[in-house]
Amino acid sequence: MTQKNKVTKNRREKTIGFVYVSILFLVATFACCWCLFYYTENKNETRKEFVIAKMDRIRAFQNIQGDQIVIVDSIYNKIKSFNPGINASYEENDIKFYLNDIKKLYTDNSYDGRYKIFYQVSNFYNMWFADKKELWSKQQNIMKFQKNLEDCQIGLEKKLDELKTTKK
Repeated sequence: MTQKNKVTKNRREKTIGFVYVSILFLVATFACCWCLFYYTENKNETRKEFVIAKMDRIRAFQNIQGDQIVIVDSIYNKIKSFNPGINASYEENDIKFYLNDIKKLYTDNSYDGRYKIFYQVSNFYNMWFADKKELWSKQQNIMKFQKNLEDCQIGLEKKLDELKTTKK
């Protein structure tokens, strides 16, 4: 082989290699651009749908919160005015029903952390209601014991007077 033949072969191989690499570059660039733009459009639509769904959930929560604030206020007023001395079991059952109804909102939507406030409010009011009943019963016991103490003191004074009169 001659020197001229080697040079033309090398040039021809270089040209074919350059065309081959250029075609591969163009195909790879086209494939990357197509994937990038194709999937980006879908992701934007998915993001939009996600944001819209999130806004709908927020709006639904705000509506539920607005509806439940009236019930929470009425439960507050019922517990505040509740008198355990009056034998009105329907009021006690009504309060317990509403407290369980508020707690149910959390159990139905426990996947969303915002609904935990309903569970906490229900527990707080339930504890307040139980404490109010317990406080009333303890006050009644104290009054009963004070009356018993007074009766004992009066009886003791009578016995002491009887002993003094029998000694004379």
